[in-house]
Amino acid sequence: MSTLATTPDARSAAFAAVLAERRVHIVFQPLLDLRSRSFHGFEALVRGPAESGLERPDQLFAAARACDRVAEFDRLCVQTAIERFAALDLQGQLFLNVTEALFDSGWFAEDATLTRLQQLGLAPARLVLELLESDALGEGSRAFDNAQFLRELGYGLALDDLGQGFGRFALWKRLRPRYLKIDRSFTRNLGSDPFKAAFVQSMLLLAEASQSMVVAEGVESERELLTLRELGVPMAQGFFIARPQSTPPQSAPVFARELLGTPQPTLHALATRGSIEQTVLALARPVKPVAGATRLDAVLKMLEVDPELTSVPVVDDAGHALGIVNRYVIADRMFRPHVRDLFGNKPCTLVMSADVLRLDARSSLYEATQLIADSSYRHATEGVLVTEQGLYRGILLVGDLLRLITEFQVQAARYANPLTLLPGNVPINDCIDRWLREGTPFAAAYCDIDHFKAFNDKFGYRMGDEIILQLAALLRDALPRADSFVGHVGGDDFVVLSRDAAWEDAMQTLLGRFGDAVAQFFDADTLAQGGYWSENRRGDAMFFPVPTLSIGACAINPGSFDSHREVANVLAELKKAAKRSAGNKLFIDRRQR
Repeated sequence: MSTLATTPDARSAAFAAVLAERRVHIVFQPLLDLRSRSFHGFEALVRGPAESGLERPDQLFAAARACDRVAEFDRLCVQTAIERFAALDLQGQLFLNVTEALFDSGWFAEDATLTRLQQLGLAPARLVLELLESDALGEGSRAFDNAQFLRELGYGLALDDLGQGFGRFALWKRLRPRYLKIDRSFTRNLGSDPFKAAFVQSMLLLAEASQSMVVAEGVESERELLTLRELGVPMAQGFFIARPQSTPPQSAPVFARELLGTPQPTLHALATRGSIEQTVLALARPVKPVAGATRLDAVLKMLEVDPELTSVPVVDDAGHALGIVNRYVIADRMFRPHVRDLFGNKPCTLVMSADVLRLDARSSLYEATQLIADSSYRHATEGVLVTEQGLYRGILLVGDLLRLITEFQVQAARYANPLTLLPGNVPINDCIDRWLREGTPFAAAYCDIDHFKAFNDKFGYRMGDEIILQLAALLRDALPRADSFVGHVGGDDFVVLSRDAAWEDAMQTLLGRFGDAVAQFFDADTLAQGGYWSENRRGDAMFFPVPTLSIGACAINPGSFDSHREVANVLAELKKAAKRSAGNKLFIDRRQR
C-alpha cells in the first residue's frame, strides 16, 4: 500500500486491508527510572503502513471507528505488541494503550489470552493497561467494573494526561491506578515555571498517599530531566531519553546515566524538601544488632547495662533483619532466676519476636500509615524495624513514626490545596522569594470571594466548593502559565503572581467571567434583586448580595521588597481596600514600590 487514501471509501478499503493483512508494526518508547538510571519498562505504540494516510495511531483509530471495528483493531495492536515485546526479550513492564471497546470485550480476562501470556513467559502483572478513553470510566460503568476485575487478575492500570481537568483527579481516587502519567504540558519548560513545579510536587505527595507511581511524559531537554529528578519524580519518558523504536535499547543511554549520576544542583526553588525514604533513615536509631546465635544471657546483660535500651534487633549472618528481643515482652518470663538459668545459654532467637513491625526505607506514606493502623500494643513497645532491601538499618520508635506521618500530612496540605490541587502557602512564598531574588518585575494580586460565607451557609458546602472550583479554573485560564503563578491560600482566597505585561487587562476580564459563572447558580429573580434573603449568624433574616470577587493588586519592582512576608502584608491591605466597594472590582495600588 503506497498510495495515499484520500476519500472515505478509499480509507475504509485501505483500513480493511491493514486489518486483514495485519499490517501494523510496533515501536517501543522506554520509561526511565531516575533513581536506578535503568529502564523500568516500555510503552508500545502502533504504526501503520508508511505514506498511506494510515501511518499514525490517530489515523488508524479514526478509520477503525468509521468502520465500527475498534475492538477488533485494538486487539490486533495489543496482540502484536505483546508478541513483539516477548520476541525482543524486553525487560520490565509493557505499557499498552487500550480502548474502552477492548476493555468491554473481556479479551484480557479470557482463558486463551491468559494461556498465551503464560506461554510467552509474561505474567499479567508485567502488563500495564492505559485506558485511552479514561474519562468514560464512571463509577459503576462496565468499563470501570472491568478495570477493577483486571486489576484483581494482576494487570497494572495507568491513568494518563494527569492535570487535564478535575475529572482526572476524581477518576484517580476511584480507580487507584498503579501508575500516574503527568501530561506533557506540565513537563515542558518545567525548570523555569514555578506553577508547573508546584503542581508536579503536589502530585508526588498525593501519589505517595495512594501508592501510585508518577511518570512524567514528554521530556525533551536536559533541564527538564534534571528538574524532574530534583523534584523527586521517579520515572520519565520522552524524546530526550529515547525516541520510539522498533528495536529499542535494553539499557538507558550512557549520557542519561551520566547526567543523572552527577551531583544534584539547585535548579528550582521548589526542590523536594525530603522524602519519607530519607526521613525514615534519618529518624531510625542505629541500635547495634546481635546475631541470631547470640546467647540470650548476653542480650539480657545488654538490657541490664543500658536502661534506655528497650529493644535489641536480631539479624542473620548476611545482615537481614530477623526480629526483635524486647525488654518488656520478655521481662515477666526471663528475668526470673530459674527461667534465666534454663534459657541463658540458648540462642536469643528462642524468645525473639519475629512478627514485628517492619518498614522498608522506600515505603510510601500510605504504607507507613497502614503499618501503624494495624499495630498492636506489643508492637508499639517493640518499635519498628527499618530495613533496606531486607537489610537491617535501624529501629524506629512508633512515636517517631507517628510524628513523621503527621509531618508529611501537614506538608502535603501546605503544598497543595486538597480541593483545587493548586499550590498552597509554601509554593506561593517560594515563588515570590525567587522572583524577588532574581530582580524580576512582576505583579501580585490577592483574590477573595465576597459574601461567600453566607452563600456557603445558605446553599451548602458542596455548592460553595463549586464556586471555588469555578474561580480556580478561571484563574488558571486568565494568564499565560509560562509567566504566571496561581496559588490557593485556603478557603476562598487565591494569590496570583504574573510577569505578563497584560496582567491588569487579564484581571479585569477575570472579573467579568467570574460574574457570568456565579450567575449560573441563581434564578433570574434573585439576579434581578441582586441577592437573596437568609439568616445571619444570630438567626436574624438578612439580605445578602450574590457572591462577587474582590482583587487587590500591585506591581512589584526590583528592590522594593525583601521577602514574601512584606508582599503578603501589602496584599492583605489591598484586598481590604478592594472589598470596601460593592460588586466585582479590582483595586490597584499604583504607588511606585
